[in-house]
Amino acid sequence: MQISVIIPIYNEQENLVKRLSFLCEQANKFPIEIIVSNSPETTDNSRKVCQSFDKVTYLKSEKKGRAAQMNFGAKNATGDIFLFLHADVHLPKDFYSQIKRAILHSYKFGFFAYQFDKKSFLLDFNSKFTKRDGFFAGGGDQCHFFTKEFFESLRGYNENFCIMEDFEMIDRVRKNKIPFAIIQSKATVSSRKYQKNSWLKVNLINGFVFLQYKLGIHPTKLRKTYKSLLRESV
Repeated sequence: MQISVIIPIYNEQENLVKRLSFLCEQANKFPIEIIVSNSPETTDNSRKVCQSFDKVTYLKSEKKGRAAQMNFGAKNATGDIFLFLHADVHLPKDFYSQIKRAILHSYKFGFFAYQFDKKSFLLDFNSKFTKRDGFFAGGGDQCHFFTKEFFESLRGYNENFCIMEDFEMIDRVRKNKIPFAIIQSKATVSSRKYQKNSWLKVNLINGFVFLQYKLGIHPTKLRKTYKSLLRESV
């Protein structure tokens, strides 16, 4: 069972070194394909970073936007399973065996619970909600994985969504009443947006934008709102 790890990036050269070093170590142990799908608007040295790892396939997406980049990576992937990973998220060491176990239990889709890379009571509080199904379950930081056939049946991520493409995807999974796995081996997520803002501000903004998404506000407007309120690029 080969897993294709697909990483959409936009100016992520520093995080790439950490992610690719770990993934290449795992690729020496398990059948893992590593694909980096770069934004056409990237201006840093991400390509050179990728070229320094012989197990990494570097692609430059034809379109900008995380959904388009992930779909482009998937079109070029050869694995039986697609795992979509943000460049600032670190997978647990047993991710391969955990995904394999979920697939063998007939799950076509799933994601990981997560913890933050900085310890605090408030961040730990947030991470508890990722361990089970709920209103906000399945965000992109939770690392979606699919069987190739199921991903293709869904026609990939909706490229009309320049933000919230992860929630739009899981809404379609729910609509089709497909059971999904939440893996309890935790991924580790960057807390950088909490450091640049505050815990309260980030959660209020996330909740506000999520509510607008549920109300059917156009993704372009959602992205504009998010960027205007939060000190972080998306």
